[in-house]
Amino acid sequence: MDNENKPIMETEPFDYKEDNSDMKMKLNRSNDDNKKKIIMYVVIGVVVLILILVMIYIVLGNKKNNTTDNKKNDIDIVNKDEDKDKDTNKSNMGYVSCDDNTSLLNVRNSTSGDIIDGLSCYKEVTIEEELPGTDNCKKWYKVSYVKRGSNYTGYACGTYIKVEDIDKNTIKTAKEVIDKANNYYDNSVLKAYCGENPGETKTIEYNENGNSFKGYYVKSEYKNLEELKKHLLTFLDESLIKTELKLSDINNKRMYDDYYEIDGNLYCRNYSGKGRLTRYTGNYDIEIINSRDSRISGNIVYEYLTEESSCDVKNLSKCSNSNFKYELGKFNIDKVDNNYVVTKIDFHE
Repeated sequence: MDNENKPIMETEPFDYKEDNSDMKMKLNRSNDDNKKKIIMYVVIGVVVLILILVMIYIVLGNKKNNTTDNKKNDIDIVNKDEDKDKDTNKSNMGYVSCDDNTSLLNVRNSTSGDIIDGLSCYKEVTIEEELPGTDNCKKWYKVSYVKRGSNYTGYACGTYIKVEDIDKNTIKTAKEVIDKANNYYDNSVLKAYCGENPGETKTIEYNENGNSFKGYYVKSEYKNLEELKKHLLTFLDESLIKTELKLSDINNKRMYDDYYEIDGNLYCRNYSGKGRLTRYTGNYDIEIINSRDSRISGNIVYEYLTEESSCDVKNLSKCSNSNFKYELGKFNIDKVDNNYVVTKIDFHE
């Protein structure tokens, strides 16, 4: 039939191998592109991360630097303030120079005004203001000071005032030790030294040569003479101990025995059979001329009422400058076993 008469068409076989190669090439290109994109994204991510870390580091670094700078500034400010205070303390404190002349330094109500007061050797003053010189003085100081418990202000010639350059703690230490030495001296001249804080008093009766006497003894804060001597040596060299530290027998007592042991406690003689006239007012001032780690040495001036004065030592505020006189001495204080000890001193009369 019709189909039988139609010629049969011959076709070439399809080359599947060639088509597969093209597909593989396309896939490879696609894979390569994806790898490049991934690498690019990774690189970008790493770069971004690095940038972020750098920014964080910079921010934290600035914050730390600011904190450090602030602390440094605070420290600098504190140091500057401390230095300023030190400079102020050194520059505005002074004392009256002496040079073996115990005459008073005149204090006036102005640089050309009337004399209103006088300052003795080594008297400490606060320099309030420096003023220009006049015909009789190269420079003037406005000064304030404390004298016998009262505050004063006036004008003094700066030629005779030394600016204090000794550390205040050194001056304080020297005065504390000298106070203890003077207290010992005052309490041992007529009585028996008993320490700084004596306690209760006991009355001791004596019968000698048919006569009866009463003596008064105070309880020491120290249990025995060994403890009392050990205390003395914390501020006074043994060579300056003026009285013998000797314990007497309470069962064989005699008038003017210095020390007894009663009920396990030390008692010290608190009476005297002789009088002592002293015109020392209890006031003194010092000048430190040398200060090292192991020694403080200087000059001391004691204040006395004159022989002609009718003033009472107990009411010095009513006395005038003419009622007083001053005597000079020297002292050495050495550091011994971590204690500052007076090794040489001219005691007051």
